[in-house]
Amino acid sequence: MRVHATCCFGAAFMLGTFALAEPPATTSSAHPAATSDSHPAVMIDQPEKAQFQSVPGVPACNTMVGTRGDPSKEPATFLVKMTSGCVVPWHWHRATEEVILLKGTAVAQMKAEKPIVLKAASYSQLPVKHVHRFRCSSKEACYVFVVADAPFDINYVDATGKEITPAEAIAEVERDGHRGW
Repeated sequence: MRVHATCCFGAAFMLGTFALAEPPATTSSAHPAATSDSHPAVMIDQPEKAQFQSVPGVPACNTMVGTRGDPSKEPATFLVKMTSGCVVPWHWHRATEEVILLKGTAVAQMKAEKPIVLKAASYSQLPVKHVHRFRCSSKEACYVFVVADAPFDINYVDATGKEITPAEAIAEVERDGHRGW
């Protein structure tokens, strides 16, 4: 078993304006069921059919559906879809992030480390404030399951580590793509 001290999620979000307190609507892929604590259980058997939504502050190719909690206020879990070639540039979070790549192939890179290739069923855990980036490298979309242990934010930085705005980070990715990695 190969274990990396690098993380991988870059499909991260500026969630201060995106509340996910309610589970996804019932569809063929998301199946809420009653539980004893009045919160519905959520089962997603076909991630590609989930009701993904755009999130402000991240590249448009990166969408999500909440499964538990409001990531802007509390620990939460969510499912992310990244289209082929989607890049989330250098960033860090105040929450510890656990990631499982469900479908697709991705490339993840921690600052000052070599990129690693992640395939379906790959797991990563990233402690708070570790700078990283993430790219869906497969021809098909990447589906990523994320668990955050605290409110989840995204703080973009440039190649030197200086904080930049989401608009600057997204413009850089739109201009440069994944050049150099």
